[in-house]
Amino acid sequence: MTFLSSPNSYIRPARFCKASKVNRAPKIITNILRVLDQNKLSGKGLIVIGTNVLYAYEMMSGVYLDYAIMATQDIDLLWDTRARLTLLAMHHLNNYGLLGLLKKADKSFEILKPKSFTAINKEGYMVDLVQAEPKSIAMISPKMIGDDNDIHAASVKNLQWLISSPKIKQMIIGKDGYPAVMIVPDPRAFALHKIWLSAQTDRDAMKKKRDFSQGAAIIRLIMNYLPQYPLKRFGFKNVSQGHIG
Repeated sequence: MTFLSSPNSYIRPARFCKASKVNRAPKIITNILRVLDQNKLSGKGLIVIGTNVLYAYEMMSGVYLDYAIMATQDIDLLWDTRARLTLLAMHHLNNYGLLGLLKKADKSFEILKPKSFTAINKEGYMVDLVQAEPKSIAMISPKMIGDDNDIHAASVKNLQWLISSPKIKQMIIGKDGYPAVMIVPDPRAFALHKIWLSAQTDRDAMKKKRDFSQGAAIIRLIMNYLPQYPLKRFGFKNVSQGHIG
């Protein structure tokens, strides 16, 4: 499907997307993604991780995943501080910060509390900004993309699979029928990370169950619909339809 650049040119494809029921992602997600893309941030410092990547993987596969493993009230943005932002991106961020850009998607977004890594809108939808924990205490990573009033990134352990993996650019369709580009990690990296999370003894039991279900679902997608992503080359030594290990 081809989407043209004129705003009016989206109307007919949007109607088609709604009629064909490929409009799976919540509208707030595609609104945010379009703003990030327009401001040269999507894939150039920020990528999507967490549950919402499933919308990209199911589009890649041409199948629908069970909504039970896809429901979420937040979007997780991983900030790769190694990436150099373009001059255009820096100009916009100096003026608005990440919070200011989120307000372009929904003006009700506010920081949950001072120096929080979470912004929330009036419907309770949250945007979390995270970054990989530095490998050394001598390394100091920036916490804000904008000024001190902006969202402060939370450092999270063991994101190496996600931040170091190849990135994939995939179009998804919002509930309103309009498209947005989502940049996500290699599906094998996501599956590996989720399976690993599900085995952590200090993680909430409900989250562990959901982690495993999501990781297993993506492995099945890869095995059945994405042969271009061989699992054995990515550290999965014992994978079959009935067993993951």
